Amino acid sequence: MITLLKRKQRAREFGFWFKRAAVFTLPSGIQIGTKRISLNLPDDGGTRTAFIDVLLDDCYWLRELPDDIHTVVDIGCHAGLFSLAARNRWPESVIHGYEPNAAMKNHWKYHAAQADFSVRTESVGIAAGTVAMVPNADSVQVRTVETDNGRVRQVGFREVVARLGGSVGVVKMDCEGAEWPILRDQESWKHVRFLTMEFHLWAGYTLEELRARLAKLGFRIRHVQVTGSDFGVLLAER
Repeated sequence: MITLLKRKQRAREFGFWFKRAAVFTLPSGIQIGTKRISLNLPDDGGTRTAFIDVLLDDCYWLRELPDDIHTVVDIGCHAGLFSLAARNRWPESVIHGYEPNAAMKNHWKYHAAQADFSVRTESVGIAAGTVAMVPNADSVQVRTVETDNGRVRQVGFREVVARLGGSVGVVKMDCEGAEWPILRDQESWKHVRFLTMEFHLWAGYTLEELRARLAKLGFRIRHVQVTGSDFGVLLAER
């Protein structure tokens, strides 16, 4: 009941009505700050779940983060839901999104034009290269695989940080397992203040390994929630 009441309250803040998850349909628009944003979202189960998670449940804990965040990176931007939430939280911030799935371009482009954030159709990895897309009927579960003959450009995480002037206030990652190579770039992560992410353990990794890797990067985990058999979300800070 408490969760439902919170969702209803947050839906009102975003300018739409929410009854319950079982009958939820994506709204045609939401309120971001003082601006009404019309929405163009994929009509699949994963997107509906992500909408509730990101905007109503604040699964990335944006409400807990300080007001003085000036730069945001959204790795695995999808249709731009997190970037919209970040714009609502930090109206003056610079937000860079990365989404390698070209099928999402019309969606995030529609939202980026209204909410003043930018997105590149690139994957992010430990280094520059190319990737191939692994399709899925649910748009939020499309993955990438590094390959020499991939058709999608991959940019190194170091370049992602450099594009924002060499430091980033918040990095969000939800890239279906591609987060593990990115977390090997020890030098670049020194210039990131907060990390909020969905982690994926299906590739043979463990939560203990993730904790150790983040500690090595200089992060302290503030929250961690295991939300499925092999995935979860966490918030870490430097």
